[in-house]
Amino acid sequence: MAEIERKFLVEEMPRAESAEATIEQGYLALGGGTEVRLRRIDGELLLTAKSGHGEVREEVEVPIAPGAFEALWPLTAGQRVRKVRHYVPLGGGLRAEIDIYGGALDGLRTAEVEFGSREQAERFSSPPWLGAEVTGDERYANQRLATAGLPAGAGKPDDSARKTTTEGGAQGGADGRRTAGGAKRRADGPRTSGADARTVPDRAYRLLADEDAASGVRRVVAGRLDKAAERLRGAGEDDGDALAEAIHGARKDLKKARAALRLAREGLGGKTFRRENRALRDAGRMLSASRDAEVKLATLDALVDGDGDVPPAATALWREALAADRDRIVAAESGDGEDAIAALEAVAARAPGWKIRDGGWKLLAPGLDTAYREGREAFAALGDAPGFEAVHELRKRGKDLWYQLRLLRDTWRPVLERTAEEVHDFTDRLGDHHDLAVLLVDLVGRTEVDAVHRETLRKLIEARQASLLAEARAAGERIYAEKPKAFTRRMRAYWRAWR
Repeated sequence: MAEIERKFLVEEMPRAESAEATIEQGYLALGGGTEVRLRRIDGELLLTAKSGHGEVREEVEVPIAPGAFEALWPLTAGQRVRKVRHYVPLGGGLRAEIDIYGGALDGLRTAEVEFGSREQAERFSSPPWLGAEVTGDERYANQRLATAGLPAGAGKPDDSARKTTTEGGAQGGADGRRTAGGAKRRADGPRTSGADARTVPDRAYRLLADEDAASGVRRVVAGRLDKAAERLRGAGEDDGDALAEAIHGARKDLKKARAALRLAREGLGGKTFRRENRALRDAGRMLSASRDAEVKLATLDALVDGDGDVPPAATALWREALAADRDRIVAAESGDGEDAIAALEAVAARAPGWKIRDGGWKLLAPGLDTAYREGREAFAALGDAPGFEAVHELRKRGKDLWYQLRLLRDTWRPVLERTAEEVHDFTDRLGDHHDLAVLLVDLVGRTEVDAVHRETLRKLIEARQASLLAEARAAGERIYAEKPKAFTRRMRAYWRAWR
């Protein structure tokens, strides 16, 4: 299949974002204008072959079984990229796919726009948030980035960049919440518009070097909740897939906000913490049913695609029933969306006024210690044959640690970026185990699948769960190897050296 695409650097993240996906890709073969790569997109596993370069390229992409993917993935060592892809509608049936790179490529942002014809590509007028066009520039090809790293001088300001707003435009206050209309900070200093222009931090999910810890927590929580509310407002109720994607993204933002809230729990005080945590928990519950239904559907597809023992036809009626359940629940939850948005915006509005005791490491240490300690205890409690709740509890505690490490990753990026990735992989395996458990419960009562295939599916699910749990145990031994006091002391040393 021929692709017609144009590629740009991204000057400023737009606000009209609709969804996002985490992507890992590694290259098996490169050379002669051809590439063969493995790609993992939020659990979907693909093998891709590409040829050509520039605006028009040929591409063939096929699903690959989990076993084959895991066997081939080590061969891509040293030739990988990790990025978060954001999907942004442009109008006229077009959308931009914005990639925000991590690891050694941190700070680079690119956008690709795919067209139906060369004529459409030539007529395209890029929006102001797009920067220089790099279509055909080999330095920005993913395979080149995976092997050679960032082009010289190509590091773009990441999402910790500053924005400026004026009193006459959309405003952000001293708490640093990003608002519409902000001008991007360039290398030669902040750009302003008018005498009253003010510089405010963006929604970076990290604590910044030039802010105190309390201000950073307020900014992060408010920014994530604003982003979650935007996702929900931007999704059309008549588009089930778009609404499901928006709910998924909003729930992720909500989890990030709650992890930051827990990090500052001691400084917030019990009354404030309980009020805000309860409000965010309740908002998340309003959005949970449709997400659970979507997960069951995706988990079934991955299970069937990844194993030849169950032909798709055997589960077709079950899949139709799950899809119908998903669409019905999404439609029913659309009424709860406004209540959830109101709850998120209320907490975001209160965040700048939170009175937080202490600052610096004294504020952060208790929350981080709790996240690590509780995760270590949950890991030790797994036992030989852990039940659903034990695995789920460990995943939640691991997620807290992952998000908090991301907040602190600038204290020593080479170490904590890698640690955060390992914790992320660990929680992903536990998450897949959980999703399979939910699917298995659904399967028991499904008459749409005959008894023979039901039993085959049960065995496949349990075998896959056993494999995931074994992998998670091995990772957990490393992640929770330190005693909590030693872990917290190490993190404190990073913080103090950074500051």
